[in-house]
Amino acid sequence: MLSALIFFKVRVKLIMKIKKIEDVNPEIPQMPGTKDVSLQWLITKNDGAPHYAMRIFTIEPGGSIPVHTHTNMEHEIFVIEGEGIMNNGVSEIPVKKGTAILVLPNDKHGFFNNSDKPFKFICVIPIV
Repeated sequence: MLSALIFFKVRVKLIMKIKKIEDVNPEIPQMPGTKDVSLQWLITKNDGAPHYAMRIFTIEPGGSIPVHTHTNMEHEIFVIEGEGIMNNGVSEIPVKKGTAILVLPNDKHGFFNNSDKPFKFICVIPIV
């Protein structure tokens, strides 16, 4: 029984990584036209993730990510705080906490924080 418990503890340590958001330094995205946005890479290939990376974007009031596309890359987005506007190149769609968004490859997408509070969302992308 003791050896089974030891094996379990070792195995969990090898396959699971836990991070706190406050331990991840924010970066400034380098996409031209991005304004008042920070990005935190929560899970990456450096953490052992073989297929997907998880990021959190924070867009400050008045900030934005310009409309853009990605070839052969989907995004799964979940709004965790605040509200803002998603622009798909045709229309502006209000989004708020609790909204899930699927951005397929080549879909136009951009974001604008039209509120007076930070707008935060999780964005999961394939590791390429």
